[in-house]
Amino acid sequence: MSQAVPPEHSPTKLSTYFNTHENRMDGFRSSGFVEEDSLEFVFQEAGLLTIKGEISCLGEIVIFVNKTLDVIDDGTTDSPVQTFLYAYNAFVRGQKSFLRHDNTHRYSGHADEHHRHELDLSTGKELPGSPMWVGPDGWPTLGKFMEEVERWYWTHREELPNPDEYGEIDVRD
Repeated sequence: MSQAVPPEHSPTKLSTYFNTHENRMDGFRSSGFVEEDSLEFVFQEAGLLTIKGEISCLGEIVIFVNKTLDVIDDGTTDSPVQTFLYAYNAFVRGQKSFLRHDNTHRYSGHADEHHRHELDLSTGKELPGSPMWVGPDGWPTLGKFMEEVERWYWTHREELPNPDEYGEIDVRD
């Protein structure tokens, strides 16, 4: 990665990364916002780790996650990892997306690839000002993205058809 990144995106030992991930997910499960997930951690060739799957949340919200981390070979069995590609997409099962963050492509006029989409749930159309450039400082961790989705849920709860139901994961709409 050629750009400076905030500390939460700096390389960290795989065991620390995994423990932090599990602790955050346990917190969302304990609070009742998350029911289950299908996230898979898969080591790829060439020192890459992918994390892909869905997270079932209240309001029939599903968060799709697709991340790629660089596994930095330091000669140990607990090598550092660092995210370099990410895409998080929150949608209501059977409806549209309402929030996305990713760095998989660049928009004209943006200083880099990090951007955020805010969408109208009923139409799927971009809200005014979207997509917006967020840069490395606005690049959320998965945990921060989930906090944003949970805040959205509480703000829009009464508009959702099944606010107390969880989103079914790994199905095609």
